[in-house]
Amino acid sequence: MTKKPVLMLTHVTAADVGEIAVILARWGHPVETRRLNKDAALPKNIKDYAGVVSFGGPVSANDEHLDFVRAELEWMPRVMAAGTPLLGVCLGAQILARSLGASVAPHAEGLYEFGYYPVAPVGDDGDLQMTVPLQVCHRHGEGFELPTGARLLAARKSFPHQAFRYGSASFALQFHPEVNDAVHSAWLNRQPPPEDLARFGAQSVTEQIRLHAKHQQAVNAWLQKFLAYWLAQV
Repeated sequence: MTKKPVLMLTHVTAADVGEIAVILARWGHPVETRRLNKDAALPKNIKDYAGVVSFGGPVSANDEHLDFVRAELEWMPRVMAAGTPLLGVCLGAQILARSLGASVAPHAEGLYEFGYYPVAPVGDDGDLQMTVPLQVCHRHGEGFELPTGARLLAARKSFPHQAFRYGSASFALQFHPEVNDAVHSAWLNRQPPPEDLARFGAQSVTEQIRLHAKHQQAVNAWLQKFLAYWLAQV
């Protein structure tokens, strides 16, 4: 039986889908990528998809003057109404939070996380499939408040809301579990180097490479369990 495709919404490049696309393709799901920052249209037939993943990007979920941000804010409630599994990652999580009426804002002290930092699961009901704290990749200066009616799934002191579940099948992750070797290399090996490496709180390139090698296997093992659970929430 042919499996439904999973829709990947990116805000920078098509390569941002990273390990999430690799895993889903290995499981037999066609992966359809639409670059919203390049004027790709959001689909009308949401139920054609097994799930929808919205990835990160350098813009803000508050940038409603950008057509693609405004369109996604208006479209996400349709995905939730259809009952299609929805996953927001970093910017995608912030857009999901805003579409549910929560605020998105920079850290009060200007902290910017770029590198590997720990997140801890909240509760033990299995929604996040995470049983112990994990060191995961982050790249953000803004965070989201917890939407009314959402259940907090993971936390971190600096940005306390790291993951939530809303309703039957919508999940948000502030961090970047999709970052595999290819994505990590593309982020760090640019010339000139990424400007956000100099932001308050960001780790050095050397430290990020060391921590990526140390923690990537554990993150990937968790990601496979989580994606299987997420897709089953139809």
